[in-house]
Amino acid sequence: LPALTYINEKYNENITLSDASSLLGFEESYFCRIFKSAVGATFTEYLNFVRICKAEKMLARSRDSILDISAAVGFSSVSYFNRIFKRYKNCSPRYYRTAKYCKNM
Repeated sequence: LPALTYINEKYNENITLSDASSLLGFEESYFCRIFKSAVGATFTEYLNFVRICKAEKMLARSRDSILDISAAVGFSSVSYFNRIFKRYKNCSPRYYRTAKYCKNM
């Protein structure tokens, strides 16, 4: 699916449903239906999933601040990043980093 490639390449930018649907030449509502049926998640859910996966790697491998990591993976608000991270990982980014760091020692 070209939309998945688009998300995986542009996840750190301010991409929107409108951008993705325009890329494929579909109306937004039609794009939403085919995306959800193909992927099993909405456009926003999948975009957030990709961003959180990238953030996980950065939290485990770098000493960048959580604010910097949230911006680097495309979140415009660190509080929204924290909320979405907790939804996907059941812990805060700070706790995740601490747990990963302790495991790696």
